Amino acid sequence: MLFNCTNTSKFGSVISSNFGVIEMEASDLSEFNISDETLTKLRAAGITSLYKVQAETYEHIKNGDDVVTLAKTGSGKTLAFSLPMIERIKESGIQYRRGRHPVGIVLAPTRELVVQTTSVLASIAPEKMSVLSVYGGVPYQPQVRSLKSGVDIIVGAPGRVIDLMSSDHLHLDAIQYVVLDEVDRMLDMGFSADVEKILSRVYESEAKPQTLLFSATLPQWVSKISKNYVSPDCKYVTLVSKEEARTADTVEHLAILCPFYELGNALSDTIRFYSKGPSSRCLVFCEKKKDADELAAHSAMANDCHVFHGGITQEKREFILQKFREGKYKTLLTTNVAARGLDIPDVELVIQCAPPATAEIYIHRSGRTGRAGRSGRSICFYTMNQRSQLAFIERGAGILFKRISVPSPNDIVDVWASELSQTLSEIPESIWSTFLPAARRLVESISKTNTELVKKSKKLNKLKGRGVEDPKMVQNGHSDVPVLIYERILCCALAKIAGKMKTMGSRSALTAHAGLTAYRMDLPEHMTAHKKGLCYALLGKQLESEIVQSIRNLAFIKGRKGFVFDVPDDKVDAIDSTWINDNNKIVLEKLTEIPELEPELDELNGSCGRVGAFRFGGFRGRRGGGGRGVGFGIGGRGLNRGHPHGMKRRQSSSSSICRPAKVQKLD
Repeated sequence: MLFNCTNTSKFGSVISSNFGVIEMEASDLSEFNISDETLTKLRAAGITSLYKVQAETYEHIKNGDDVVTLAKTGSGKTLAFSLPMIERIKESGIQYRRGRHPVGIVLAPTRELVVQTTSVLASIAPEKMSVLSVYGGVPYQPQVRSLKSGVDIIVGAPGRVIDLMSSDHLHLDAIQYVVLDEVDRMLDMGFSADVEKILSRVYESEAKPQTLLFSATLPQWVSKISKNYVSPDCKYVTLVSKEEARTADTVEHLAILCPFYELGNALSDTIRFYSKGPSSRCLVFCEKKKDADELAAHSAMANDCHVFHGGITQEKREFILQKFREGKYKTLLTTNVAARGLDIPDVELVIQCAPPATAEIYIHRSGRTGRAGRSGRSICFYTMNQRSQLAFIERGAGILFKRISVPSPNDIVDVWASELSQTLSEIPESIWSTFLPAARRLVESISKTNTELVKKSKKLNKLKGRGVEDPKMVQNGHSDVPVLIYERILCCALAKIAGKMKTMGSRSALTAHAGLTAYRMDLPEHMTAHKKGLCYALLGKQLESEIVQSIRNLAFIKGRKGFVFDVPDDKVDAIDSTWINDNNKIVLEKLTEIPELEPELDELNGSCGRVGAFRFGGFRGRRGGGGRGVGFGIGGRGLNRGHPHGMKRRQSSSSSICRPAKVQKLD
């Protein structure tokens, strides 16, 4: 994916979602040596200050020092290396020639993090600077073509970078800046050998590049990389001490004891209770892709729950991730593919279906919530046999889980009631009123089939004690609350169940086109329609010409005893208020069921008839009828015999058939 940095507005939301808009310890942009061009782009994206990790590392990187940074997940590391690197490349006077080799390379462990980092870099880069992302799961040749055209910064996953190097399409001889993002995660995913192979190729040249390492933890392999490829006078920026918890301070850590066979139901209730509101989002981490697939298929899981792991195509992963960012999808069931680096703002809840193998994995996963100063919750399910592993996670991560129980049925009902109260109040009258006849029929049906709707019982007495009114009193009209309110509530509930929460646009019963209403015209018994023009003539006797000219999709009813057609919705009121039916003459009414229609002309198989095709157009007034176009390249002139742009009739020894004349372009 190549970004020529000509339009940064589409990337503004990427960096502003985590940087510059949430109240955190920060330093104003004016305190740093940043070019006016870059300042303008940052402020346009809503960024007015730098967070601590960005402020602590900016001058070191800007001065050309090697930097190793240890910071919490979600602290803003991506912009920390992107901003000063872009500034240094600009100041170096880079020449934007075709076929140029990249001067900067950023390695990241996952495809999603590669795309995100590329977006951040492109959003603050100069107009002519190109940033290319390379990763597997997408076509190879577009990336090769971009490299041949010339690239300034390449952001890639180690595997695809190795492939491009091996095929001699990616040349690292001009590299001046090397960034390893989420270094410890690369080790977890088995990329250590690939990373060292790439670095050894980069460091073959005499001019040693500037090296930047960013990580949330510092395992032994990262220390080895630092010794081999980082200069002795490297700057170490450590924002995480051994004494403090390495997870974000804004995350609440909870643990729920639950047997594995009850996980599906318990997980569904937990998401419902803790991930409240239509805009909230939840990440559920599973140990295996199979576990995620099985949970997603569980009957208790909501319809807006989607699987996100390495077993699905890259294109679908990007689509799902984008919908999740937009809030269209509320819950993702994932594996470690989403544990690190992804820019997913406003994740309110992270759930782990079992204690992970290491504290580092728990830190990375829980770091998806509580980012950039926001509050969040991390819930870990465990079984009786996993209690010791949970304690191990507590010691390793420096946290203390609060043990809680699965939400009770009453808790879930309270959440549903609260959400429904807000949702139902937002349903307009134009929607819920359409469900009123159905609601009354439903009440009548239940009343007939069950005369004792509520029996006296201990449970009812308990409800009364809690202030719940006897439903029989409400039904019998003894309540002070008008029955109409209950009818409205039932109507709103039906609308919610039907998924009709917003104004329902009309749809033609004839063609299913939105914004159109279908009508049926029945002719008197003694009248037979030979041409479609008759419909226009009859309508014109009572309706204005503007309405008549707006009808479309005109077709004969079987036997030519009438017509069906569509009109735009904005003409419906005028028709209903103007047209008067006479049972002895012509009857015009809205179409509720499609009658059997006359066969239309099929030009492709050579069939012929005097009827013009049933097309999505209006009447052109030519003989033979027809719409504004018959749809097969023959304009909209009807089917006039003898017309140079119409149809010719040829005689055959066996039968008379219709063949199209040579089609010419019509003025």
